[in-house]
Amino acid sequence: MGSNLRSAACWKKTTLPRLGSAALAAVVIAALCLGGCAAVGSQPPYQDVLAQWTRSEKVFVGLDARIYLSATYKDPSFIASYVDRYAAAYKLDDAYKAALLEREKEEAERYNEFFAAVYTPEDSWNDLQNKDSIWRLYLEDGTGARLAPISITRVDKSDPLLREFFPYFDMWSSGYRVKFPKYSDAGAEPIPGPSTMYLRLTVTGIMGEGNLLWRFKE
Repeated sequence: MGSNLRSAACWKKTTLPRLGSAALAAVVIAALCLGGCAAVGSQPPYQDVLAQWTRSEKVFVGLDARIYLSATYKDPSFIASYVDRYAAAYKLDDAYKAALLEREKEEAERYNEFFAAVYTPEDSWNDLQNKDSIWRLYLEDGTGARLAPISITRVDKSDPLLREFFPYFDMWSSGYRVKFPKYSDAGAEPIPGPSTMYLRLTVTGIMGEGNLLWRFKE
């Protein structure tokens, strides 16, 4: 999501400075904090929306840690809150904010996207982006559909925006953008759809198995 927002923001005639310097990172993070603290009215604070759509799991075999996984599902309500905070930080006008939101909604209509932070005790195990990874990811909806990712992209650990927007993405973790299809091979209804009870993100392999659950209905 962050890359889409940055590219759209650069449509402005006054281009935003490149990220990378410590000074710019400090300015951006300070602005984001102010934006988060300034939420008023009926719009929930970003941190509340983030908590609503984030799940975590720690997988052990006996006393041995195998993988810690935290992931945020980019539901439309999360996307709206994310864009609000981003636009406030960069002081984007309403037209550019609307363009950003429209682009993100278009992505959400095509994919189920997650941001995930993964810790493993051995660095070589943290390889979700590799085709021959020791882990497999699946997305299930309770109807029998099981989706494999379309793409798993490892992100830059030093990106200050990702660390601000997803505080669980710490220095010991690797971050990933994971996209799943919106439809199963045999399904006519999108996932999630009106009858979806839950989404379950499963990480599994010879090292162990963990599940993250997002309930839509009781």
